[in-house]
Amino acid sequence: MKMADYSRGRNDGLALALKIVKEDGIEALEKEIKFRGVSNIHTPLAQKDLEKALAPIKEHTIATMLAMSIHVLYDEFDFRTVRLNRFRDRFNSKVDCLLDDMVTWGDIVKDIQEKTKMVIAIPDNE
Repeated sequence: MKMADYSRGRNDGLALALKIVKEDGIEALEKEIKFRGVSNIHTPLAQKDLEKALAPIKEHTIATMLAMSIHVLYDEFDFRTVRLNRFRDRFNSKVDCLLDDMVTWGDIVKDIQEKTKMVIAIPDNE
């Protein structure tokens, strides 16, 4: 890495830190630092800006995961409307728990492994 690139990155980071503190206070900067350490995300966007940008991606991912799950349950396991509706409702409930920070992906993976002995790897999960 060139020294100019390093300096530019450091300066961009300082400018972002100043913006966060001015807008939301020192606690927001502390939260931002923790978020970046936990999530392993390296971006010039602040957490709240990143979350805003990711919201439509998350919504699309959840909708496509639900569609594929329902398709597999119908096609391979003979679930029909009543069971599929129950599955969809429970799926959405679990998604809400995740979005409301009641559980983490780490909690979910651990629970699956303890109950089923299946190992599911999610890179960089909490």
